[in-house]
Amino acid sequence: MIVNTNLCPIMNPAENIRMNNLEDSKEGQFVKRLSFFICTLTLIFNTSMPVMAQESLKIYMWSEYMHPEIVTEFEQEFDAEITFSYFHSDQARDEEMAAIAGRGYDLILINSTQVERYRNRGWLEAIDWAAIPNSRYFEPGWQDAFADVGNYAVPYFWGTMGIAYRKDLIPEGIDSWLELLKPDEALRDKIVMISDSRELTALALKAAGHSANSSEGGHLSDARDLLLMQRPYVQQYAYPNISEESVLITGDVWAASMYNGDVMALQSRDENIAYTLPKEGGLIWVDYFSVAAASNEKELAHQFLNFINRPEIAALQAEWASFASPNTATAELMSAEYTNNPIINPSEDILKNSEFVRAMPPRVRKKINNIGAELFRELR
Repeated sequence: MIVNTNLCPIMNPAENIRMNNLEDSKEGQFVKRLSFFICTLTLIFNTSMPVMAQESLKIYMWSEYMHPEIVTEFEQEFDAEITFSYFHSDQARDEEMAAIAGRGYDLILINSTQVERYRNRGWLEAIDWAAIPNSRYFEPGWQDAFADVGNYAVPYFWGTMGIAYRKDLIPEGIDSWLELLKPDEALRDKIVMISDSRELTALALKAAGHSANSSEGGHLSDARDLLLMQRPYVQQYAYPNISEESVLITGDVWAASMYNGDVMALQSRDENIAYTLPKEGGLIWVDYFSVAAASNEKELAHQFLNFINRPEIAALQAEWASFASPNTATAELMSAEYTNNPIINPSEDILKNSEFVRAMPPRVRKKINNIGAELFRELR
């Protein structure tokens, strides 16, 4: 705590002389005692006053998914501090949230399939849309695409999952999931696959010619067989980082299942990185922000959600992250390079076979998790 020392100043020389002259008089004694009394009260008042703590917002999300300048600007404008914690997969986030019973964070980034489950567990606060007036810029449909998102979630980014590969090392290219799951011998130990059981099973279902959301036992068995067939070729089940040390840039890995925006980040570092949305169709994902029911900063959380949806902020964020924004007001603020990029903004024709990954009933989730456990038993 800082005490304002000017409230009890040291007397200047002239004041000292005057006080010395008065020292032996009754008036002098009274003045000195009064000055001491006032100074003491002032110090007691200042040292006993509570210091207003800076508001703090705790956010749980992917790393490298929020522009640092946006964070700084919000902190300065709202006199708040933002603390980030990161997860490396949707499944890891779900396990962490279960372990802490949904507590410890103010805002949680959730993939579309989990909003309903989180709400059912009592982990989410209903969104106060009146506190987010910038939500008027959202493209129609994002709030109706999945159960409960209209009441408990605010769309952040959307995009696709497809295949990233080194075109200099695979000159013939890869244009299907089946090629990735039944690879050539040259790709042995050169593949990285996402460690999320649901998305792994979804892309394998697509490779087998089924819907990514099929719950039929025979279809799930087809997906399992393909994934087990691919396992000897998989170096690890993880997600490649997007730094200059990425395994795709070093050449340790030649192909991987990846999100489109992250591939864009890699392409900015190495022109040999290519991305394809498989001919069977890719996986369409949507990330949402939700306010935690256990949050003590619900008002600040809503202010943050409104702030990041100011058109100029949302546009800056989308260009920086190389992901598509659900905020329609950003369109006129974007560069032509961003707007015309088919990786970020694929055409309807390219997207026609792609699917949203939807939530599965508990019995099907158990089967899917078992497939993942079988894959990860020896490799991770």
